[in-house]
Parts: sequence; structure tokens; C-alpha cells
Amino acid sequence: MNRRALYVAAILALVLIVAFWPRQEELTSEVDSGSVNEVETSQVVYLEEHGLFVVATEEGFVALSEDSRHVGDEVLYCRSSNMFSSPAHGELFDRLGRYLGGPAEGDLGRYETRVSGDRVLVDLATLSLPGRSTDADEPIGRSCEGPEAPPGFYQTDTP
Repeated sequence: MNRRALYVAAILALVLIVAFWPRQEELTSEVDSGSVNEVETSQVVYLEEHGLFVVATEEGFVALSEDSRHVGDEVLYCRSSNMFSSPAHGELFDRLGRYLGGPAEGDLGRYETRVSGDRVLVDLATLSLPGRSTDADEPIGRSCEGPEAPPGFYQTDTP
């Protein structure tokens, strides 16, 4: 092999290494859902790019999948009833993601959360799919219907 071919091969190898080298954000499965204060003030935060909700509770934070666990339908959050529901097939879950009704296989999927400094982090590698709960809270107010706006929430129920 001549020098020119070695030089081209070395450059090509370097380009491939740089292109496929894992970036820092790819090395962690955690995503930042906002500050503790932001999440506590909102009570429910929707991370559209990850398809999950983060809910502030008295015990800390719960991260829930938007997947209703029935043919890929997504749930929306209704502030007036404090519930998640699927506009497509009517699955219903309390604010902790516990099953209340509909054709869903079980509770909403859960992710582990932790607080680091003043940030609420969700570990996307920890999705668990529990069965159907029997101890869900009942709706506290009127149910929501209609389109989604802003993302993750019913339009007719925006604050």
C-alpha cells in the first residue's frame, strides 16, 4: 500500500470514529423534566419529545408513559378531574397512573425519577409496566373531552 492510500485510510478511519463515537447525551438515559419548583407548581409536566408525564406528589415525583397500553393510544391529562384518559378508546387512569377503566392492559408505564440538585430527572431505561391497580382514586371533577392543546393536555381544560 502506498503512502497516499494509507493517508486516505487514516482520514477515513478518523471520520468514522468521530461520527460514531457516543456523545455525552447518548451515554445517559436520564432526561431533565425541569426544576423541582417548576414541576411542583405545574403539578403535571408533559415531556412531548419523550412521551411522558411527570407528576408532583406528596411523596416526590412520578413519571408516567403517555401510552394507554391499548393499541398504542396516547393519554391526555385532564386538570379538572385530575385524571389521564385516552380520547380514542376511553381508558382512564388516576393522577398516579393507576387503572380505572377501559381496555388498557394495566396501569400507565412508570419510570424511575430522582432529584439532583434542584432538577427532577427521569431515567428512560427503567420503564416498568404494572398490571391493573384496584386502588385508584376516583375523578375529583368534571371529565375532559375534545382536542389536545397544549400537547399532553385537553384543550377544554387549559388553566
